[in-house]
Amino acid sequence: MISFVVIAFAWTWAYVILFLIVFPIPDNPVRTLPGDLGPTIGALVMTAVLAGRAGVMRFLKQLVHWRVGLVWYAFALIGLPLMYIVSIALVPGALASYKPLSLGDVALLPVLYLFLGITGGPLTEEPGWRGFALPRLQQRWGPLVGTAIVGVIWAAWHLPNYFRPDWAAFNGGFTLSGVAVFAIFAVSFSMVMTWVYNGTGGSLLMAVLLHSSINFSQGLTGVMFPAARNNEVAPLVAIVIIAVVLIVATRGRLGYSGAKMPPSVAPVYSTP
Repeated sequence: MISFVVIAFAWTWAYVILFLIVFPIPDNPVRTLPGDLGPTIGALVMTAVLAGRAGVMRFLKQLVHWRVGLVWYAFALIGLPLMYIVSIALVPGALASYKPLSLGDVALLPVLYLFLGITGGPLTEEPGWRGFALPRLQQRWGPLVGTAIVGVIWAAWHLPNYFRPDWAAFNGGFTLSGVAVFAIFAVSFSMVMTWVYNGTGGSLLMAVLLHSSINFSQGLTGVMFPAARNNEVAPLVAIVIIAVVLIVATRGRLGYSGAKMPPSVAPVYSTP
């Protein structure tokens, strides 16, 4: 885990500091993509060290683990965006600024969702956070503490981005309260993601969809409710409520059924 974290942070922080802050490359839709690969690179390197090529192949299969109940897809693709939209709509003044989407905009929403999922972090981050770190941390520390550790690491990994004015403005600003809201959201949302990950037998695909839905909803509500653009507190309250309900309902287990990791991620060590 320490080696994974070092690799993930070193790759991403070096890229962000060098190419997005000190010597910023020209603005384009995919300029952050190489830096976001840090967690996945760390996961692949350490999986190869621990389990060899066979382990890497089994690790990658989590990304195509799609045979889960329809209720999980409904939660990820409809439930979360709806929660986010409702929370933003309740912000004072948000409804008064509402701007309906045109038919053309609606038709492009699936394309935007897919684009954000690939370039905005979900596909490049989740193999590390939920695919590699979560199974090991919840096996060692239990689902609640293990998930909290993942959430804190996830939030800390973003820290250099606060020196980018565009990113900081979109995520609460580089202030104590802004960073705190982001960190609490990361930990709370991680509780929800752990519940889905465990409930689907270790589907990394579902983790990617959940992450994509949050990023997508953040951008969508900024267009629909300009007066509440970049509001992070309302979604935080909503996600904290959902996380608390899940923790209470599952008695802190978050769908975790035992000490063993899912077969798709358990290390396979070669014998002499």
